[in-house]
Amino acid sequence: MKDFADSYNVETDGKIKYINGSLVFVPYMKGINDPIYKEFIEELLQFDWLHYKLYLVGGILEGWPTTDIDICITGKRKPELINLLNKSREIGPFDMYWVKSLKEIEGNGTRVWKFAKSHDRYSNYGLPWIGKWKKDGLYHMTHKFKIKENRKYIQKPLLIN
Repeated sequence: MKDFADSYNVETDGKIKYINGSLVFVPYMKGINDPIYKEFIEELLQFDWLHYKLYLVGGILEGWPTTDIDICITGKRKPELINLLNKSREIGPFDMYWVKSLKEIEGNGTRVWKFAKSHDRYSNYGLPWIGKWKKDGLYHMTHKFKIKENRKYIQKPLLIN
């Protein structure tokens, strides 16, 4: 992860977040033309994603200031997915998760998602999320998301690989 703390005002230009078990400053990114976003995505797409499809979703796609890049992954789960997810967390502020199909994340308003990640919390010091580890080596969760105040998700997931 690139060190941005010297280039930005840490109090106003981003947030300090846990990334790969460490506290780091992440500047706000706004939209898919943001140079920081482009740099992270370029590095992410260097990995061999095999048969997996990566879809950009969330705040960055909507053009809202954000400190994470939400990516939904589809494709048949195989053991290499865990390594790809972990390597992605090492390089940047990615919030990546696997879903069975894009139908799992469609729609606006409050909805229930079923998804899986390669980790069960943000850091070793945090409490685990509500979910369970399965035989495929992923942490599976079912969560009811509420739309944040004054935000309407209008963009469809954007295929990036």
